[in-house]
Amino acid sequence: MTDITDIPNDRLGAIDGAAAINTRRFSVVLDDTATVQLDELVVSRQTLPSGVEVAHYGIVTEQTGVIEGAELPSDTRHIALTQTMPGQTSRCAEISVLRTDPELWVAPNPGATVAQARGADREKALFLDQMDGGRLAIGFDQEQQPIYGDFSFMNGVQGGHVSISGISGVAAKTSYALFLLYMILETPQGRALLGPAATQTRALVFNVKGEDLMHLDRAHKNLNDERRAQWAALDVPDPQPFGSVDFFAPPQPGGEQGEQLVSSAQSRPSATIYGWTPERFIREGLLRFCLTDSDDRSTQVGFVEQVVRAELARHAYPLDSEPGAVVICDEPHSTSRTFERIVGSRPPAKSAGAGHVVRDFYDLLDVLDVRLDPDGPHNWSGNTQQGTVMAFLRRIMALAPRLGHLIRMGVQPVEMNKAVTVVDIHGLHDSAQRFVVGALVSGVFEEKQATGREPLRFVMLDELNKYAPRDGHGPLRELFVDIAERGRSLGVLLIGCQQAAGRVAEPVVRQPALKICGRLDATEASEYKFLTAELRERATRFLPGTMVCSQPRIPVPVPLRFPFPPYATNTGDAAMTAAEQAQGVAAFEAL
Repeated sequence: MTDITDIPNDRLGAIDGAAAINTRRFSVVLDDTATVQLDELVVSRQTLPSGVEVAHYGIVTEQTGVIEGAELPSDTRHIALTQTMPGQTSRCAEISVLRTDPELWVAPNPGATVAQARGADREKALFLDQMDGGRLAIGFDQEQQPIYGDFSFMNGVQGGHVSISGISGVAAKTSYALFLLYMILETPQGRALLGPAATQTRALVFNVKGEDLMHLDRAHKNLNDERRAQWAALDVPDPQPFGSVDFFAPPQPGGEQGEQLVSSAQSRPSATIYGWTPERFIREGLLRFCLTDSDDRSTQVGFVEQVVRAELARHAYPLDSEPGAVVICDEPHSTSRTFERIVGSRPPAKSAGAGHVVRDFYDLLDVLDVRLDPDGPHNWSGNTQQGTVMAFLRRIMALAPRLGHLIRMGVQPVEMNKAVTVVDIHGLHDSAQRFVVGALVSGVFEEKQATGREPLRFVMLDELNKYAPRDGHGPLRELFVDIAERGRSLGVLLIGCQQAAGRVAEPVVRQPALKICGRLDATEASEYKFLTAELRERATRFLPGTMVCSQPRIPVPVPLRFPFPPYATNTGDAAMTAAEQAQGVAAFEAL
């Protein structure tokens, strides 16, 4: 009989020979002194008849226990407490096989010793030796040991895109997406993996909930030593807020032309007020993102939009002495009817007397009202039936109070001059949100088609089901499908979040190399086929901060956690700056 002191410290037990064993799963009978948690990594070795030593690496997926000899509930007391009946407690752990090294399709031997996978064994279990594209920490396990992802599946070399799913407010989708961006853009490890293009890599982040993301450059006031230790486990000993961030907010709705613009971001009044001048709106063809509903695009209304978009570009001339404004003239500056050819060159500027001056969205509506008149001299309807033309006009005019304030003079373009560009859209109407997302993301995508894969462009967007729904059509949905299918080769990588992957266009949730799940709704869990049955059930009980990651390099999804953010994620989290503290002291002393 083996003395208990002779058992190695990392030994857990032996493979259960009374249960079925295969190349995918096996059960371990735990030693009396062994303690094991879910998600721990284990290793079992055996020598084949040929003399080859094979190691099976696995992850603990479940634990069970039974008192052998107990047939009735009352037998438990007699065996375990009073010891008046014979019996023995048996504890087992269920193991899913992650890897066999060398790669031989053989099942482990019954009775073989199973131990905790530590050091080199842990690295083998997580395929770290095969991450030739470099590895980046994407979280840590129960023991705060880092979990890594293969960077070649994040930067588009072998794969790209990240899909994050989970219940709103509980799954911490946005928090995890920001953590990934932080690891890529702000840590020495991430910048080293980006290589020479690191300084030019950019991320476009849409703020869709409150003003939560408008303070990423400020320290989190609740970052204590224990939480710093979480970052230290990921080799980030001194976590700081995002160091290179620009913030953009839309103007407040209303106001006459010429009045001073006011930012809608109340907690970030210094944010740049963004929008589109009439000239940019017309030359970039952004009218297509005004009508994004499926019923608009699947009817002749969509055809009218295409005709009007081209005609606006043909008849629009820059307004002399007022950059951004245009003059709609009777005589077109191009004979082409193809939008791309029309905007291929910039026409000469003209004076205000040459035609109808457009300085904002309402001026544009006046132009369309005249130009779409079937009895007028310049009909832009494309010989479409009058009822369809009126339907188009009704839709466009209904957008005036929803997004009209975004198209006007005096606003600034969203330019990605810093590592992270945060664009606030949370207070906008749904139609305006779709317009902003479509206009900015299409701009990024079109720019990358002309510049090559590097430097990379990341796009982070929550509520993806709103912009790329599973059913329907439209330019916005088609844009995200195109990015999902071609984006990685162009260096445009989507970090998309959604409550339910089943509501998002299938390519957008199928193509991402990294699939992340937080807390899932029980009615939706069955949709996530890449999860094991045990993880699908567990995911309905995850606490905030716990995620499960599926990546191509590791065949079984691995649960993980991620550290507390060093940057503020809402107004109340931001630590006071020295200037704010001094201002508060001065105000107190003035009382």
